[in-house]
Amino acid sequence: MIANSILACLFATVPLDPLTTRWTFGAHEPYPMYRRMGKKSTGGIEGSAKWLKDWLNWWDAKAPETMHELGLNGLHSRFYKGMGWEEEKKDFPNVQKFVRNCHANGVTALAYVQFATLYFEPMMAEIPDLETWAQVDERGEKRYWNGYYFRWLPCVTSEAWQSYIEKILEIALTDGGFDGIMFDNVFAMPCYCDRCERKFAAHLASLQDPASRFGFSSVRGIRQPRPSERMDAKDPVYQEWLRWRMGQLNEVMARFRKKIKSVKPDAIVSANAHPFRSFVNASRLSLEMISFGEYMDLFMMQSDSFPNYEKKKGIVINRVRDLKIASELGKSIVALCDANAGQYDIDESEYMRPLVEDLIWKGIPTDRTVMSPKRMPGFIDRAQVEARKPKLAELNALAAKFRAELTAPSYRPVRILYPATTLMFSKAAHDGVTATEEILLRNHVPYGYVFAKEGDAPEIPADCEVLIVADQEWLSDAQIAAIGDYARKGGHVVVTGESGLWDEHGAQRFENPLRAALAGIGTAVWRECPDSVGGSLGWRYRVEPPKDGGRALMADLQNTGWKPKVRIEGVPQFVFVEIKRMPKGCAVLFMNYNPREPVSGARVVTPSGEVAVPEFGLYRFQNINVQL
Repeated sequence: MIANSILACLFATVPLDPLTTRWTFGAHEPYPMYRRMGKKSTGGIEGSAKWLKDWLNWWDAKAPETMHELGLNGLHSRFYKGMGWEEEKKDFPNVQKFVRNCHANGVTALAYVQFATLYFEPMMAEIPDLETWAQVDERGEKRYWNGYYFRWLPCVTSEAWQSYIEKILEIALTDGGFDGIMFDNVFAMPCYCDRCERKFAAHLASLQDPASRFGFSSVRGIRQPRPSERMDAKDPVYQEWLRWRMGQLNEVMARFRKKIKSVKPDAIVSANAHPFRSFVNASRLSLEMISFGEYMDLFMMQSDSFPNYEKKKGIVINRVRDLKIASELGKSIVALCDANAGQYDIDESEYMRPLVEDLIWKGIPTDRTVMSPKRMPGFIDRAQVEARKPKLAELNALAAKFRAELTAPSYRPVRILYPATTLMFSKAAHDGVTATEEILLRNHVPYGYVFAKEGDAPEIPADCEVLIVADQEWLSDAQIAAIGDYARKGGHVVVTGESGLWDEHGAQRFENPLRAALAGIGTAVWRECPDSVGGSLGWRYRVEPPKDGGRALMADLQNTGWKPKVRIEGVPQFVFVEIKRMPKGCAVLFMNYNPREPVSGARVVTPSGEVAVPEFGLYRFQNINVQL
């Protein structure tokens, strides 16, 4: 019983209400970091500025008051950058003062803890064997963070490094007084140190029946794959290497979470990893966001996907994918989208876009730029502060007025199968999900996800009316059985491409068992040619419009016999829609990514008839009396 209580504590989600939390950004880096870089960096401060210390002194004393004035009540701020505690503790009294001032002004403060850096120049004096903590590349050289010659990357398998970070976490939560931890740059590039080679060899040796997976009866002598080699995702050693690396990173985060919760049970655990839907997360960074998310209370996701519409190519820049995934995982998310926070100016006419996008899809609205340093008296742009006050007040009024609609459960009759692990191996599977998401978003079809990890059978929710299996080549026997069982019970299924022809390890079957599982079921439709879209999901999500508007998939939905209870018509593709279940009907939330272009003639069609949607600019809420 005691053990179960501890486990519940470790994995309980700390509530952060997106409708009342307003995140911001500021001096999250220490003085030595700015000076060592000597140039403008994240946060918008010039590292060479003679007024750098004056800015930091103002920040510690006055920034919380300005946040309170604006209604900004959450942030992460500087604590540990990876320079070693002997160096960074010199700034600790100032950090403590800042945290006290935050709490006096109703601001939640998370301690910034750098995950992916060892500033070896100052650290070597404190830790003589620091080299044993560092990552090594395939040539035997130290890995550097983003090419900076003075920042090594730590090897996450180093017990000494893990223990050191645990001490840092304890200081932050006790003497520091912080409300939680925000790990920055949580990733692990491939490391070829002797320790990692031994650990991977031991992992392979622990697997049963190696001959059936790797061909050899013994795995002795097999090395970690090298990036310079041509690797197909179906290479069984390469696969297992990715699984092992993702597992190592998850184990570290599980350990850090356990430490944080043991010190302060209500502390918020957060991490800035990377955008959820990047295919290279596993191979480059050892990340698989669905399993990684188990150790988070709050996702911090930095990207350059500021909501916008590129009219020439018809591309809608947005963060809806990541916001929806975080929401379905039951996690809060701060989805940063202004690149480097203050380095670039934003168009003030577009200021409300990410804030409203956050509200609609349950992200935490964030303004990182208003608190950026300015080279002017008072160190902050008072004109900008005064201009944004009414806009933030408008956002708060919107959140309060439509609280019931915004907090209501989403209507997600269509679900996309999302086998998280194999999406990191199969580009076809990843692209199939990307294309499906884009088609559904642009055709205003309310959708969600059905998650599955490794070869586990997915739990298909009772409110799922259609399951889309979008070119998911790699499916386990258990996953295929679950899909077949869902269809036999009357569920509508759309399958594309060669879904199911390979098992979860990428081994091709002689016959496709998914075809047999769905044979003769009238509510199942299979299309050989999968959907595709151009573009990329990386630092910025740029997905091009689907060919022919995604007609084939829309026809598939109809051919299964599925009849949507709510249809959105007369709405252009640069407007996205979210539908919420209400006690006496539903609410339709519209997000216009191109408000300069008027929209008219929009309507919501239900079994009881049509409801016109008034012309709208940035957003519109529509209440409809239809039972979902």
